[in-house]
Amino acid sequence: MATSMPRLRYLLVLDFEATCDDTDKIVPKEEMEIIEFPTILYDLHDDKVEAVFHEYVRPSLHPQLTKFCTGLTGIQQDTVDAASPFPDVWERYQQFLRSHNILGDEPSPAVFLTCGDWDLKTMLPQQLRLSGITETFGLSGGRVLKPPFDRWINIKKSYRDFYRLRYPKGMDGMLRHAKMELEGRHHSGIDDCKNILRLVRKMRQDGWKPQREFSGSNAS
Repeated sequence: MATSMPRLRYLLVLDFEATCDDTDKIVPKEEMEIIEFPTILYDLHDDKVEAVFHEYVRPSLHPQLTKFCTGLTGIQQDTVDAASPFPDVWERYQQFLRSHNILGDEPSPAVFLTCGDWDLKTMLPQQLRLSGITETFGLSGGRVLKPPFDRWINIKKSYRDFYRLRYPKGMDGMLRHAKMELEGRHHSGIDDCKNILRLVRKMRQDGWKPQREFSGSNAS
């Protein structure tokens, strides 16, 4: 991989929020849809936020948010009602990535960074299937995403390994371990991205080198 990938310049800090309920009966897991799509483009070289993409998404299978979902994420019904459907947001997201030279024929200088594998291993492929967007998939029965969406860094694993912890921690646990206060609202996608980035910066100050910590789309 080191010979085929360019020097890593950017992290794409991503954290989806999706439709949900506390019983999985109103919104089964296989019918969950993305309702918040945030990404922070972080320049590793200059240690700065290069750009931010943030949109809400109008769900189609279960357009009415559950009370549990609203209470968990803070996302209100009128917010998703006024939002665009996923295919439109997805097209604007790809334009965002192209505008920063993240998408193209050459290997990307960026890698996604998420808090867990769910966002890119499970949720994005599921959303693309539900939306009928098939050109984004690669091989293996249409379940593998094409680059750069097929590769990411799971900060839970990286944080555990770097600080030699016995078990991986969630975002709130990592913040407590780093003696940092949560800023904003937990399970707000954009606030979670900001807090994850704070952890990234803390880890880098302590000597972490993210270009050596890739996880693939087949990560467990």
